[in-house]
Amino acid sequence: MAESVEHIISLSSHLRSQDLLSEKDYQCRAQELIAILRRTSHSLLSEIVLTDLSPHEHTLPYLFVLLYQIDLARSRARSALPDDIKPGGRLWFPAVQFLGDFKGPQVRFAGHEWRQLVNMILDAAEGDSKALLAVRVLSDAIMRLDQNVCEFSSLHARFLRLCLLSQSYSYALPVLDRHISSIHTSLEQPARGGNGYLLASNSDANNCIVEAPGISPRLTHKDVAQHYLYGAMIYIALKEWDKALHWLSVVISLPVVNSVSKVMIEAFKKWVLVGLLRHGKLVTAPKIISSHVMKIYQAVARPYLSLADAFVKSDEQRLRTEADLGKSVWCADLNSGLVRQLFQAYDMFLVLKLCSVFSALTTKDIAGIAASSGLDSPAKIENLIALLVMSGVLEARLLQRPCDRSFSMLRLPKSTQPYYCSRSRMRVGLVTKSHALKVLTYNSEECNNELKIGRENIDLLVRCQGLSGVAGKGSSRGSIDHAAFGVDEDIMGDLS
Repeated sequence: MAESVEHIISLSSHLRSQDLLSEKDYQCRAQELIAILRRTSHSLLSEIVLTDLSPHEHTLPYLFVLLYQIDLARSRARSALPDDIKPGGRLWFPAVQFLGDFKGPQVRFAGHEWRQLVNMILDAAEGDSKALLAVRVLSDAIMRLDQNVCEFSSLHARFLRLCLLSQSYSYALPVLDRHISSIHTSLEQPARGGNGYLLASNSDANNCIVEAPGISPRLTHKDVAQHYLYGAMIYIALKEWDKALHWLSVVISLPVVNSVSKVMIEAFKKWVLVGLLRHGKLVTAPKIISSHVMKIYQAVARPYLSLADAFVKSDEQRLRTEADLGKSVWCADLNSGLVRQLFQAYDMFLVLKLCSVFSALTTKDIAGIAASSGLDSPAKIENLIALLVMSGVLEARLLQRPCDRSFSMLRLPKSTQPYYCSRSRMRVGLVTKSHALKVLTYNSEECNNELKIGRENIDLLVRCQGLSGVAGKGSSRGSIDHAAFGVDEDIMGDLS
């Protein structure tokens, strides 16, 4: 059939009734429409007016026509970022409208074009110093495309960098809080049907998105490291220290051949400071880090380790001296804010240490012990204790005499937390861990299937080799004599 505007719109209209089509028919129709749009001449695309299309009802035609008009604007202006593409330009609003209203199932078949548009939005917003205008729409677009499973791509790090530049940390949380369960590389080839069209996978909704050269190149060590470093920096800005520590631990634990990257070194410096802010001490490094990598970290981060040593030993004078001597280092590493927060954390952990030793203290006693720090008056002590109690860090009571307001007594219960509070937190923790275990179990099963080491694959191998009778008659269905294959019994036990 000759390609025409009416034919394209007709094929696009058929995709609206997704519920009435089988999965195979829907995939075939979507691939047919994409094949037509990719070979359609520019003259035919120019006949389609964007205002006549709805990005929700005609997602694929709208995307291709929009990209055609962007290419046309670039060629006319002889610039990669003409004014029409920048925020407020003629094509900016149609692009934002599309990313806010497209149909995810259709766009998954046009990953090349979708990433091309997203990269354009990122370049335009960052180049025009208006990153905030693109952050929200890109966050919604990534979540809409990634409804069931989070697949890591080269766009993740760029999006998080945009959130940092615009200080729009809350818009990054929906993307950050979803566990990455799939990493697609250009070496992987999606499954194809008998007609040659790509087939979507039920287990991974994004398998059909093909990384195109020049648009989203094959993922590198730097892409992964930057993603987790940017994510940790966002959690640091929100003072979610536990999550920041976890993400920084991922970066410093990445495998290396000879030496570590600059991104990993920056992550280690922040990891030292965040550990002090969260736990008041140097956190134990992940065991997966080799000894020679730790020696490199310790050599390049000596100012940070000296600062941490003074903090842990409660040497307030040395802590201030180390902070003053390393001002140029903190500024160059963009860690001045974290170093300044150490002094607030120092006061907090000093009070917590005293509370762990005594069951009752007066504010005057605390002020006398902490005279060298900023806690030189009972009023400051009271304010700090009130802050710790209200934030849930400390469970205590602050008592005052009716006739003498200047005298305050801090009393600590035997248990650091009330019973109902500990049960509530335990319940929340169990629910969180349960969800994480479900995700881990599901991904482990998917990994077994991909590696062909699942139970069904092993049983099939047994039958193909004519060894189905190896198992005893009294054994349960599907049981295998693993010794017959020369496979370690413990390994096979883990797989069963």
